[in-house]
Amino acid sequence: MMKPLHSLLVAGLLFGSYSLAQADEAKLTFGGDQFTAGQVATIAEPVQRDAFVVGNDVTLSGPVLGDAHLAGYDVDVNADVSGDVYAAGFSVSINGAVGSDLTAAANTVTVLTTAPVSGNARLAGATVVLGAPVGGSALISAQSLTLDAVVSGDFSFYGETLTFGPGARVDGILDIRAPKEITVPASVASADRVRFELLDSPDYVSEAGKTAGSVVGRFWPVFWTLAAWWLVLVLVGAGLIALLPKTVSALQVAAENRPFRNLGLGILAFAAILGLVPVLAMTIVGILLVPLVIVFAIVACSLAYLGGAFLIGLRIASAFVTVDTNLKRLGVLAVALIASALVGMIPFVGWLVTLMILFFGFGAATVVTIGRWSAREAAHPGNTSATVLAPGE
Repeated sequence: MMKPLHSLLVAGLLFGSYSLAQADEAKLTFGGDQFTAGQVATIAEPVQRDAFVVGNDVTLSGPVLGDAHLAGYDVDVNADVSGDVYAAGFSVSINGAVGSDLTAAANTVTVLTTAPVSGNARLAGATVVLGAPVGGSALISAQSLTLDAVVSGDFSFYGETLTFGPGARVDGILDIRAPKEITVPASVASADRVRFELLDSPDYVSEAGKTAGSVVGRFWPVFWTLAAWWLVLVLVGAGLIALLPKTVSALQVAAENRPFRNLGLGILAFAAILGLVPVLAMTIVGILLVPLVIVFAIVACSLAYLGGAFLIGLRIASAFVTVDTNLKRLGVLAVALIASALVGMIPFVGWLVTLMILFFGFGAATVVTIGRWSAREAAHPGNTSATVLAPGE
């Protein structure tokens, strides 16, 4: 199914915004393929290769020499398709010959034509009617299915109700999976080729209770693990605030100046630390140090996340109150870690915010480290004069 989904996505990206903004139909012919989209999307002329149609009312009335990919509310295929047909919508109707496989999904799927589906038929819907001969096998999932055609290969049905019309016949194995037994006439398939599997109706109340219990059972271990990790970070942060006040002040100053510079330096520092692992792994001696480097990287990332959350929280808190005591700093740290964890749970956005916090912490630490190295070099300049020794000394 990746091919039809990808193809329909391409057609949607090409024409989706245009057709929604205007009621007119948008068309493009490229390399023999025909792309059409609009509120009412129709292909009436012959298509040399593949057809892609997206819209509310989709109609294919011109023959297609390749594959046909169609998606809409009402989808009607009234022409012959030499290749595969992929159709999805609320209502799908197939009234032309299909030269290869047919794949359709909708609330109502109707295949009524004297022309055959030469390949396999894969149909899914609430109500499905198969009245066209199938040259291959048929796999159908439906609440209600009416079969009134010949299936040359195997036939497999998943659903509740199966009705056989006068033209129904299955030449291969007939598999039925339903909540109650379905009688298969001998004219459709002989008894030795019919297989039936009873599907038990699920107890939804019981299943819901089991699901809820499973979710709760998994929730508390995760909750206590996160709570313990939060407590460890708070304790480590409290120790750093109490024991390294000058370093904390320097980090605060670095965070207040040029935040985008801090982010850039943080990305470089993060990449450098992670890059130590493959660099060491390329050397024989370094392989022995890889476990230590991994531990170092985990500790460094944890401290960077801790520092980033604290510094960002401190900047926000300082805009409303004066944070001038260690107790207030500890409170800011605790709240910042909780807020960071909650934001990190937001789908799609959370991991980006977490990375930004991590980069910001690395950046501030990098600025402070570089500043201290520069100060030491300025206070203790290297001796560049050379001592000349006399001969014999």
